[in-house]
Amino acid sequence: MIALPRPAVLCLSFALAVPPASATQEPANPPQPNPALADPVLANPIPTALVPLDPPLPDAVRAMIDAAFAGGDNDDVEAVARIARMTHPAHVGEIDALLAYYRSELPPVVPVNPVRTMLASAMASGRDADVEAVGKLAKETNPDDAAEIDAELAAYRAERQRLKDEAAAAARAKLAAAKFWQNWKGEGQIGASQSSGNTKSAGLSAGIALSRRGIDWTYKLRAQADYQRTNGRTSVERYVAEMEPQYRIDDRSFAYGLARWEKDRILGYDTRWNLSGGFGYKLLDNKKTTLSLKGGPAFRQTDFVRGGEDTELTALAGLDFGWQISPTLRLTQVASTIIGEANMSTSSLTALNAKLTGALSARFAYSAQIDTSPPPGIESVDTQTRFTLVYGF
Repeated sequence: MIALPRPAVLCLSFALAVPPASATQEPANPPQPNPALADPVLANPIPTALVPLDPPLPDAVRAMIDAAFAGGDNDDVEAVARIARMTHPAHVGEIDALLAYYRSELPPVVPVNPVRTMLASAMASGRDADVEAVGKLAKETNPDDAAEIDAELAAYRAERQRLKDEAAAAARAKLAAAKFWQNWKGEGQIGASQSSGNTKSAGLSAGIALSRRGIDWTYKLRAQADYQRTNGRTSVERYVAEMEPQYRIDDRSFAYGLARWEKDRILGYDTRWNLSGGFGYKLLDNKKTTLSLKGGPAFRQTDFVRGGEDTELTALAGLDFGWQISPTLRLTQVASTIIGEANMSTSSLTALNAKLTGALSARFAYSAQIDTSPPPGIESVDTQTRFTLVYGF
């Protein structure tokens, strides 16, 4: 060891004994901090300890959860998550985090409103009456949503009207492009009768009716034949054919023309022609009931069986009525009266149709022919009852 000189030792001891200049300037009792202003965390630090992290979720469990998420079935997701928690309790945190993320991606659950659900179902059905009834109920039970419901109803009505207008335009275009021999609809009927014993008779009844509706014109054709022999003599022999074109003036008014040929030897005339033209009006025109009246001047020519001919100007009045009693039952009434100077004749046909299956129906019909001035020896009233099968096409 190297020994220091004595003067150096004394200087060093003195330097260590004298405090620094800055220390000599501090007060003897420095001010203490205010406990109320002290930071509690810094004043009382909490001892920290290292928390071990959860072990990673096994790949098989993660794959099972991902598959449930991809399926999109909420019940399946909840079931898989519940099983994963039970079988891997050490991974509950990660499983809950995955489940929370999945739920955050789902759209918010809107409470089901049964009345609004009924309104949506009614609109999907396309039945306007049901939509209006359910819409009224929805506004009564949900007054706070009345404005929104009215907007939905207005949009529904506008869409329905648009579809109806498009369908009407398409139908009109199809009618305009159709040829005259196209778009005919009709029905054919046939019936037969036979009896034996005290009275032997056999009869046949057949008829056809056709109609074609165009944009402005409607055409009707009808033919009917009835023949019967009783005890070797002809008791019924009647033939009728007629054509009636109609021109639509507006939704209810129309102009018509009528050509009718008849042959009924039992009533005393060999042929009878009726030509007429005039105007008609539809008093009722809906799905269940139709009623139209028509009238105008007419010309009639009759050739009698016993000879002679009668020609005169007359007037015609007609009625056409239809009533859909039920989906399978329909009642019709067609009648016309021709008023002449010396004779007035009325033809009436009442029929009740019962639908059997498909296009096949059964018909009960009652017809009457009335002449106020028939030939000598001829009854003024002649009636006939028919039971026939009718096929529509």
